[in-house]
Amino acid sequence: MSDQTVTLRRATRTPDLAASEPGHFLLQGARGWGYAGRVIDSNGLIAIREFHHGGGDLRAGDYLRLDSFAHPSDPREALGLAFEHVRFNSPLGSFPAWYIPGSSSTWAIMTHGKGADRREALRMIPALAESGLHCLAITYRNDLGVPASPNGLYSYGRDEWEELDGAVAFARARGASDIVLAGYSMGGAITLSFMAKSANSPAVSALILDAPMSNLAPTVEHGARRAGLPIWFLGISNRLAALRYGFNWTDFDYLKTLPNLQVPVLLFHGDADATVPVELSDAFAARRPDLVRYVRVPGTGHVRAWNTDPAGYELAVREFVRTRRSVRT
Repeated sequence: MSDQTVTLRRATRTPDLAASEPGHFLLQGARGWGYAGRVIDSNGLIAIREFHHGGGDLRAGDYLRLDSFAHPSDPREALGLAFEHVRFNSPLGSFPAWYIPGSSSTWAIMTHGKGADRREALRMIPALAESGLHCLAITYRNDLGVPASPNGLYSYGRDEWEELDGAVAFARARGASDIVLAGYSMGGAITLSFMAKSANSPAVSALILDAPMSNLAPTVEHGARRAGLPIWFLGISNRLAALRYGFNWTDFDYLKTLPNLQVPVLLFHGDADATVPVELSDAFAARRPDLVRYVRVPGTGHVRAWNTDPAGYELAVREFVRTRRSVRT
């Protein structure tokens, strides 16, 4: 390890991110952290990457992991942005959020994906904050330390939209003239569910969706195919799951909401996504070309469009926010 490079050895167990994974990532250790950038050289066992020190005391021989969220902790530590801890309400209770004040009357509300947390939004916040937007990164039911759903299970946007609804009401009560919603993965499902169900949806002027889980059934099939499971068995297991937990698979098909969508959409998706099939976003963009600006990123995994090209991603967000227009009648 030097001030400019870091040498990483392949983990003995398969990690979420390999040492030679292309992109820009947080490099996290027990004693410190930094930023891992371009892969300079790799032979499959070790990888030499660009490195920028962040904080703490990383040393040669430390166990480290790559993190696609790219930034540590919170907006102040990660980005140098002043922020407040605030709370908003939903039918389940009170939920925490990070609030970064802006200079305009437009708010951006960011919803993370399943199993993630508010740090997921740290990659987009600089572009939104530089555009003058107030930024609110929210939590929702079943996140760590917040109220749980009655059955303790995720509902893939069918019910979690109520937290986003509470966050939008919070923003409107504090003077938001209009709202840009940003959703990652299942956060995209929550965003589309909100647009279909909430009385607050007219306040939204635009959507930014990053690898959105826009239909659960094909997403489950995508995972089964990658795991080598027999697809014929899904017909049985899906019916059993619906009977046991009392839902209809159509509850989680958010592509059916597209005919009624009336705001512009910036859509990111990597074509190497192992979690949510890129074909869902292909269909999304094809059905509403009048609304969607589609950034389909070659060779990129799940919610890693920023990691592949941070400057290009942030430029797309800034330009979209600057030129967005509502098509509501």
